Amino acid sequence: MKYITLNNGIKMPQIGFGTFLIPETKFDATISQAYNLGYRQFDTAWRYHNEKWLADTFKRHGVKREDVFITTKLNADGLYFQDYKYGRHSIFNIRNFKSIHRLIQESFDNLQTDYVDLFLIHWPWPMFLDMWHELEGFYEEGRIRAIGVSNFLIPHLQYLLDNCKIKPAINQFEISPLNTQKELIAFCKSHDIAVEAMSTFSHYRSVEPRKEITENPTILPIARKHGKSIVQVVLRWLYQQDIIVIPKTTNPEFIKQNISIEDFSLDESEMEIIDSLDQGHFLNYIPYGEQQGLPRKYRQWEGFKEWNEMNPKRSLLQILHLKH
Repeated sequence: MKYITLNNGIKMPQIGFGTFLIPETKFDATISQAYNLGYRQFDTAWRYHNEKWLADTFKRHGVKREDVFITTKLNADGLYFQDYKYGRHSIFNIRNFKSIHRLIQESFDNLQTDYVDLFLIHWPWPMFLDMWHELEGFYEEGRIRAIGVSNFLIPHLQYLLDNCKIKPAINQFEISPLNTQKELIAFCKSHDIAVEAMSTFSHYRSVEPRKEITENPTILPIARKHGKSIVQVVLRWLYQQDIIVIPKTTNPEFIKQNISIEDFSLDESEMEIIDSLDQGHFLNYIPYGEQQGLPRKYRQWEGFKEWNEMNPKRSLLQILHLKH
């Protein structure tokens, strides 16, 4: 198993296992099979409501804490009554009585652990800088080994870099052959921020695969040449870019296939063929709308300008908020 060394020296398995939307009835069998096949990095989140399931599965199967790398994520939904209302002005988001510190601690309690290997901010909410400073505190106490972000675009990252004590170790975001994210990947690597791919094969709220990727006619000949599936070829395409991958499946055969990508390699022309499929836009969630937490100078990014021109309908409250 290849490891990626994060910017603080922590080593992270490059091939991990995603857990979102795995039903409770299949969770134990799926995770235990993945562990037995060699997966050692497991990706969960407070919002997935399965942190405790993961801890219980490890306990039932005698998995030692030091033998697995656990990633979890901090989510703003836990700070508001009826969850955080995305893209709306703050008057629609009524804070509950829970602190950010307490919400982080809930993940520790759910995971039944004294430390977390990697803790991410799940989304660039307006309060993400406050979240980051709380994570920095846990990191400095030695309770978190590395801290990072998820779904952050270049201006979110730049604002964070300009205002943090501890640089993010990783950015987890959507990457696929149809959304290659070359600009964002290059920015991360130029700042020594590791890259982790998510939502490569399916919508993040669905277990159904995107057939335009899993049955892609351009990738199929490459897969046949190597005697691999299209999914394995795409994972290898990411792997050769030093991108961390966390494929998710409950299919026993696919669990085995997804970790079996180290016995072949793609040549330069094959990598370029897959790169050429890029459509230049997100297939799933759209973080371009998350601008409210950024000072004006960070909102001048060209990507935001294009998004705002294409999505002119905004509430008066949002417009007033963005003027500050």
